[in-house]
Amino acid sequence: MKGTLRRAQRKAGAIRRRLFEPPETAAWRRAWHRAETTPRFTPGRIRMLDYDLQYSDLLSFCPQWQDIFVKKALEFRPSTDTPRILDCGANVGLASLYFKRAFPGARISAFEADPAIFALLNANLETNGAVDVERIHAALWTSNGTLTFQCEGSDSGMIGGLSGAVAGRPVVVPSLRLRDLLTKERIDLLKLDVEGAEDAVLRDCADVLVNVRAIVMDLHEFDPATRQAPRILELLSVLGFAYVVDDFVSLPWRPPSTPGDSPFPGRATNWAMTVRAWRKA
Repeated sequence: MKGTLRRAQRKAGAIRRRLFEPPETAAWRRAWHRAETTPRFTPGRIRMLDYDLQYSDLLSFCPQWQDIFVKKALEFRPSTDTPRILDCGANVGLASLYFKRAFPGARISAFEADPAIFALLNANLETNGAVDVERIHAALWTSNGTLTFQCEGSDSGMIGGLSGAVAGRPVVVPSLRLRDLLTKERIDLLKLDVEGAEDAVLRDCADVLVNVRAIVMDLHEFDPATRQAPRILELLSVLGFAYVVDDFVSLPWRPPSTPGDSPFPGRATNWAMTVRAWRKA
């Protein structure tokens, strides 16, 4: 009898959550159902809340929406109504749209290396009322010029010379030295999603990170022989940042896995995690 009652209560709770779920969650659920029957890397258009959005790959778009609009992974408290935000690795523009929704007076620059995805970013910001967001087609790196970027077709494109670079279409794209941007002005939030370039870029910026109040970073581990997380976290500590780490995501589809003769065979050696860092008072 007790077991039956508990099951009924759980079912009633699930129904109640579905009936009263936030609109951001409802939009994600509808998009996810559509993604389950949509082939990978099929460009399209979708309505999410009051946004009219274009995407390159619905199966990677949906987790982005869930992280940003449902889980509020980019939520932060600025000290001004006009925060200066750098969206480095902007993809199709969801982060910039979220920031603009949360802080209408924000001054945002969005950077994206993949030329096809940059076109979607540009269209999404224009269509959805974020015309004042600065858009720059470039890869953030340690030098100005050009470099080869592996265009994977969704959110996993990366600089071709990095360890663990994905297979994709190599394209020569502009590169910008992030250090030069941080030298020019104070940055309230540096959102960094540069697919394995985090260590190189942050080390190049070390002496000017004093101009950054807060960082939210997707930290990727694509090379089991050389882990960058310990170096990055140590650098942040030395430079006077406090930090927390969460949202650990294993990437078992990216080789290699641990060998069969190891104590833990078949385990993923690649992963991503979120680092939130802020300058201590």
